Amino acid sequence: MSYSRKIRIEYYQVVIAPQESGLGSREKLYDLEKLILKADHLTLEERTYEYYQEEARLDKIKYNSVDRYWYLNFIRLRQTKIPSKAKRNVEAEPLALLDDEFIGEEVTAVYDISNHILALQRNRDSLSATALEGYLSRLLDSDNQEIRLCPIAPLDISERLGKAKIFRKLSMKFANIPISPFKGDPNSSFGQLLDYFRGCSAVTATVTISVGHTKKGSLDNEAIQETLDIALDNRGLISGAEVNVKDSEIDPIDTIDLFSMKSHDFITIKLEKLETIKFEEIAEEIHVKYNKSKGILLRALNS
Repeated sequence: MSYSRKIRIEYYQVVIAPQESGLGSREKLYDLEKLILKADHLTLEERTYEYYQEEARLDKIKYNSVDRYWYLNFIRLRQTKIPSKAKRNVEAEPLALLDDEFIGEEVTAVYDISNHILALQRNRDSLSATALEGYLSRLLDSDNQEIRLCPIAPLDISERLGKAKIFRKLSMKFANIPISPFKGDPNSSFGQLLDYFRGCSAVTATVTISVGHTKKGSLDNEAIQETLDIALDNRGLISGAEVNVKDSEIDPIDTIDLFSMKSHDFITIKLEKLETIKFEEIAEEIHVKYNKSKGILLRALNS
């Protein structure tokens, strides 16, 4: 039996910078391939470093010579919060680990050598971008420099929304409803929705509208564009907003986060029960998605 999982991919540019401010030098683009090759010549144990009370390492490395990308699989190794295993007719029992065994929480990245861009899977149970900065800096082993992953700021959101022809779904999260002012017509449909929330004494709310499971069709373009403009004018009252769009019926769905400060994409991975997905499969999906977004990312870096 298979099921699908949606994975967020965030984009960073890799730089090297002084560990302390005021050293006279600024951030410079850094070729991460140097550290990848260094790690590849170390044993797994030699490239395993402490991560708080746990450990982390660059676990698997693969090179794609066609586009000159490195596929990287980082892993957080833990021996705490060990899950249990169970059978239908047998009580659950904890997994028993040996002293040299760990639970591995993986995260996959694709590194573009030519543009110093790292496309990183986000996995809250594994290593964050900040944690990877620390790991890579340990691998760098410098007394005065460190590796930083600089988020690539997205291009103007309105430009991406303006290109969209099909709106499949809109989700909005509201916060501090009783005390947040509303910038807009209080008699509009949006204003009446807020009156309804306040009438319920709601502090927070989430609203999702969509075309359902049909594979074709769109929400009303004009109405959604107007709603998105209102959302952008009401940051604070609206704490989050995502819209699923398509440029045409044959294009894949693109998820736009209206308030994101990081360029990102989403990929969908098909998983099978009782099986662990191979890191190469995630890396290939990231590769394909990154190639589609590369032009926009380079424009964002040059803007």
